[in-house]
Amino acid sequence: MRNDLLFIDGELVDLDDSTKITLNYKSNLFTDLSKIVSNNSYTIKLPKTVRNQRIIKHSDLPACITDYPRKFHSARYFRNGIEIIPNGKAVFMSGSDSFEIALTWGNISLLSGIVEDDKTLNDLKDSYPEYYIIWKREISNYQDSANFIISDMNMGIRNYDTKNYIHPCVRASWILERISRDSGINFLFPANIIDNLISKLLVPMLTKKGKGEDDNNQFGISYEYDNGTRPNHNYGYVLSALASTYKKTDYLETVGLYKNKYEGMKILKNNTKIHIRGRMFFDFTGSTMPNPRFVAYKVVDGAAEEVFSVSYIDLENKGSQTWFVSFEYDDYTTVLSAGDVIYFSFADTGFFTNNWGITTFVVGLLAFTEETSVFEDGVSDGYFPIISNLPSVKQIDFLKALASMSGTFAVVKDKATIQFVSMDEVISNKSKALNWTRKVIASYPENKPKTISFSLDGFAQKNMYKWKEDDSVSGSYDGYIYVDDETIEVSKDSVTLPLAATEMRVDKAYIPLYEYGDNDEVGKLGKVEPRILLEMNNNGKSKATFNGLGWSTLLDRNYQSYKKVVRNPVIITERISISDIDLKELDVKVPVYLGQYGRYYALISVKSEDTGVCECKLLQLEV
Repeated sequence: MRNDLLFIDGELVDLDDSTKITLNYKSNLFTDLSKIVSNNSYTIKLPKTVRNQRIIKHSDLPACITDYPRKFHSARYFRNGIEIIPNGKAVFMSGSDSFEIALTWGNISLLSGIVEDDKTLNDLKDSYPEYYIIWKREISNYQDSANFIISDMNMGIRNYDTKNYIHPCVRASWILERISRDSGINFLFPANIIDNLISKLLVPMLTKKGKGEDDNNQFGISYEYDNGTRPNHNYGYVLSALASTYKKTDYLETVGLYKNKYEGMKILKNNTKIHIRGRMFFDFTGSTMPNPRFVAYKVVDGAAEEVFSVSYIDLENKGSQTWFVSFEYDDYTTVLSAGDVIYFSFADTGFFTNNWGITTFVVGLLAFTEETSVFEDGVSDGYFPIISNLPSVKQIDFLKALASMSGTFAVVKDKATIQFVSMDEVISNKSKALNWTRKVIASYPENKPKTISFSLDGFAQKNMYKWKEDDSVSGSYDGYIYVDDETIEVSKDSVTLPLAATEMRVDKAYIPLYEYGDNDEVGKLGKVEPRILLEMNNNGKSKATFNGLGWSTLLDRNYQSYKKVVRNPVIITERISISDIDLKELDVKVPVYLGQYGRYYALISVKSEDTGVCECKLLQLEV
């Protein structure tokens, strides 16, 4: 009789005497730092029962079309009445004489929403409806409580350039909070790491994109085809808005009242584009072969100037000089200026005759500023948008960067919290160590472990920690962790951050963002790789520096204990009796003590079967 239960998508699956469930618990403390590993099971073979067939939605039948094998499914596992896996994921792998599934739980299960969706920092939600800073020349105060600040640095802006300013910075702690809010995951770093590093980190915004497309600034306007012309427009068949009442968003307002209908759309901000979407079809008359287009135009010096144009997708001659035309469009206008008024019309069509009883067309408009502009008086268009100007870095890579810089490693605390733990914390927990001396099941008469080895997976003799390559950075800011073992690979890249290093010039961070030609008075915005900097106190004002962020400094400050542990590693494997309750409460932050060897050990992995005996891989710590 079995003493375990497995639930998939909330349903109890059938297990038989041949179903073997072996669980692998893994620690992130001693693996390749660029990876976040999850706990997993060996392949589980479920019997082919009617219940199991229904649960997997008959995925083993070729004639059955289902996406069940291509999706993760929630899983819970109980052993001896103890819930060993409360929040796992199951995947159906294959079917033969049994149904083969596998389980994962831990980090990847919790982070899957960020990892699988491939979200970048630009995908963070604007919940206000937007985050912004007024862009001025004024440098912010040091450790200002604001999340968005102007920190003094050198961006390559020349003294005579009065049109370009230092770009704002965002606090890394604010980005971390936004990722947490969007994902529903709490990221818990040690207090000393928050105080001494993360709270001081700044991410400079190296673009000046506008607000971007915001659904709060869109509306659909119903227009009707007007069989007439307008003076000085150069186009016939102008569309007249049926909206007889005034409408306005942050970017657009209806103007040009003509016969109780608003025809024009006035632009309210500089550097505006309009995303125009819709489809329409109708009959019209024409004596010659037409080439219909749907256009948006503005009137400049009494003449029409097109800002948007799409050709037809279907044109049919219905006889008797009657034509059927259809349009489908999803495109953008050219850049427009505040005060421009645009109109919609048809080019090279004729007298409207039929639209199957409907005389109107709906045009969807969504306006946004493409680039933030700055004026000499120190005020931009009112704001410098934050989310659209964050670096295009994946959210998961940003989290990994903070962990790598701080020398911490991801450990699941509960279903909504990931805790970042340093090797210092593991070693300091020796006072809480679990005494497993009497739990070891000896493999030999001698006082020796089942196996012993002297290298950690994923390590080389020289393990390199790097910043992202950037041609504008000439210095070397990489660092290394050494392992004393000439039998392993000579060198490898352990960590490469998605951010570049930054040179210092005259005690300021130097990011050559602006470029100048021989006679240019105003610099042109260039492109460099994303950066991260430290805020320092400059007589009460904020100043950005890269001092203290070179990898050599970070490794000396945050990896001292880690470097000692991995330099001459000793890894043993033992068979240890661990109860289901102890297995459920397994904490990789707490070392274990084996009196047989008089040593403390950190957990690398635990392989658990339903026998109560686990195979444990352990890394020896300093005495």
